[in-house]
Amino acid sequence: METTRLVDVNELKVGMYVTKLDRPWLETPFLFQGFCICDQDEIDELRTHCRRVYVSVEDSSCGSAAGPLVQTGVLYENRATLKEEIHTATGVHKKAVVTVRDVMNDIRRSGSLDLDRVEETVTPMVDSVLRNSAALSCLVRMQKVNDYLYHHSLASSIWATVLGRQIGLQREDLDIVAMGAVLLDVGKTRVPAEILEKPGKLDEKEFELMRRHVQFGLEILDKARDVDERVLDMVAHHHERHNGSGYPRGLKGTAIPVFGRIAGIVDTYDAMITPRPYARLSSSYDALRKLRVLAGVEFQSEIVEQFTRAIGVFPTGTLVELNSGEIGIVTQQNRIHRLCPEIMIVTGADKRILDEFRVVDLNEETASFGSHRPLRIERSLPAGSHGIDPVEFYIE
Repeated sequence: METTRLVDVNELKVGMYVTKLDRPWLETPFLFQGFCICDQDEIDELRTHCRRVYVSVEDSSCGSAAGPLVQTGVLYENRATLKEEIHTATGVHKKAVVTVRDVMNDIRRSGSLDLDRVEETVTPMVDSVLRNSAALSCLVRMQKVNDYLYHHSLASSIWATVLGRQIGLQREDLDIVAMGAVLLDVGKTRVPAEILEKPGKLDEKEFELMRRHVQFGLEILDKARDVDERVLDMVAHHHERHNGSGYPRGLKGTAIPVFGRIAGIVDTYDAMITPRPYARLSSSYDALRKLRVLAGVEFQSEIVEQFTRAIGVFPTGTLVELNSGEIGIVTQQNRIHRLCPEIMIVTGADKRILDEFRVVDLNEETASFGSHRPLRIERSLPAGSHGIDPVEFYIE
């Protein structure tokens, strides 16, 4: 039975899922193969590159194939620029790091969770994300990691809030998703440090103990007061997978609660881009490419697409190498031309820091080098590459 059909681009409508183009994907701004059309701008962009495209017959609207995401119709707009919000976000971030560390250490010592302190932490984080979706993301991506558990808990909360903002969660729900993500790995406070920090592959017994952190987390939350059911969903299901390959229950598709699906993708993404003793560090771009491969397999396709939209193919604050050999820092997204953000170039082709930085918009025709070759991103770089700390360029 045919599951796709070929349509003229002039027949496209918001909600259709595009599965194939009439030209190679890499020749267009649509980096990921397959996406749900979410606004008229994307239809207009498709018209400039294609004449006809294939759309899914089974998946005629965003989210319909695997159970819809929670779309409430709330449309958030940035109320502050990155420059305006970055200083406030810095204070929020520093306080959150201390609080998360204290909360986790208290659990290790007493086994009890201070939920009030967690609530006090996530509220200003959500406020910051609503004012500007990039500021905290930028900071958490650039922070130095001294303890993976603290960093991962905080970062997962920020990614979950950014994703929740993207899909239009109500403010109350954003607070819940932020809290749930902070607590995803709270059960690891009961896992021995030698297992958490083991540089090599875990043996079968060690891996089984590691998997039990989900149950440990639920037991810790069970002792706390009035924990929202959606927080429990996130902790219980953040290792479940769309195709049933996850744990602890091997749930599939819509059997995994929406907040659990959100938890799964943010937990996985942050694990990829954060230094760990037993895994290779990926750039954000590479992590998104890996998630794309897993879309429709381990993760709901629509949630992968929405997460990509939320953080950007080349997120603000990431290091990139241009085809000119220069190194730059992404300073602003281009919502339609996702491969062409605004870049602040900080090194020459020799990778030496420039005396004066220049900002270029890769979507402008003037963005060129050499014999007027178009300037473009060659690859994304992990944080700290070439000894460059983007914090120094963002925080005065």
